[in-house]
Amino acid sequence: MTGKSYREFLAAGVAFGAAGRLEEGLIAGLTLTEHIALTTENKSLVDWARAKSLTDQKLKQYNVRGRPDSLIEQLSGGNQQRLLMALMPEQPILMALEQPTRGLDVDSAQWIWQQLLERRERGTAILFSSPDLDELVTYSDRIFVAYAGHIVEIPDARQTNIDESDA
Repeated sequence: MTGKSYREFLAAGVAFGAAGRLEEGLIAGLTLTEHIALTTENKSLVDWARAKSLTDQKLKQYNVRGRPDSLIEQLSGGNQQRLLMALMPEQPILMALEQPTRGLDVDSAQWIWQQLLERRERGTAILFSSPDLDELVTYSDRIFVAYAGHIVEIPDARQTNIDESDA
């Protein structure tokens, strides 16, 4: 998939979540409705009534504290991350996520993981990176560590702990 566009990744069943919410994942200056329209409308003309209705639905479903006409940068980091989850396909084959809980409070981080685990239960593979060893050990089935150009695998994350990870 090297060199493929975002839409080609989505067509192949791969959803990507960047670590930098406002730098890479969302567009400052756009409203929540405009973000939803960008991910759902495939026509050159946007059905704004439909986009607003879908935005209302997604805000409720993902518990985003904001209004359809709110600018994305007016939301807290947790609400921005919830909107990013709402923008992703419901059931991709793979979700590749860079630090999905970076900068979030404990409640928002737990909510994000609840959503990710539900998707995993429905068949989506979750590949994520995190500098948080607790998060890696808690939510991983397998852990890969990259060091000096090599990958070292810990086969069963459930059989390891933080103390072992420090070794």
